[in-house]
Amino acid sequence: MTEETSAPGTAADRPVDVRRLRALAHPLRTALYDALTTGPATASGLAERLGESSGATSYHLRQLAEHGFVEEVPGRGTGRERWWQIASGRQAFSAEASDTPAGREAVGTFASEWLRLRYRAAAEFRARALAGLEPDWRGKASDTTVLFVMSPDELAQMTAELTAVLDRWDDRCGRDRTDAPAGARVVEAQVRAFPRVGTLDDVADTSGPARSGDGEVQA
Repeated sequence: MTEETSAPGTAADRPVDVRRLRALAHPLRTALYDALTTGPATASGLAERLGESSGATSYHLRQLAEHGFVEEVPGRGTGRERWWQIASGRQAFSAEASDTPAGREAVGTFASEWLRLRYRAAAEFRARALAGLEPDWRGKASDTTVLFVMSPDELAQMTAELTAVLDRWDDRCGRDRTDAPAGARVVEAQVRAFPRVGTLDDVADTSGPARSGDGEVQA
């Protein structure tokens, strides 16, 4: 999730106001939400995965459900062992969520934990890639950093174009996809574009984009 965040689904977008954001802005709840993006799970299974007690995961899953972030899997599980999944629809909040002190605090808490989880996901993939991926997945992923010298309007144009590409693939291959071919997995695409600290005078060479770590992951 980001300022314009998407959790793929089929229902209408669900605006995340300050009240809902504060309910999500808890490290364990954020981790539970993230864990469920890879598929349904039980409270006990999530507890084992995250190193928590099943009592804690059960409580926080119920809180997430109360605020519309997760839901029970219809027709699966029992009264004692419920299965949970990401709620249908896309959760989206804008910069307006940080207009108040309470909103800014919630945004900061959630954003810090979400960024930590995204870094961990990328690092775990890198470790798997170095250990050797299955043949079908080798050379398919990308780990690219590109530095540009841009104006605010140019940055806005680029991010709009990138978002359009992601939206097109979300429409085709969202998490609720029912026509996924054999061997398909949940794929995480991370795209960040933000102004670095400094001024144009700090840039040593403005003749073109500087590239660092550019290229596909090979394993």
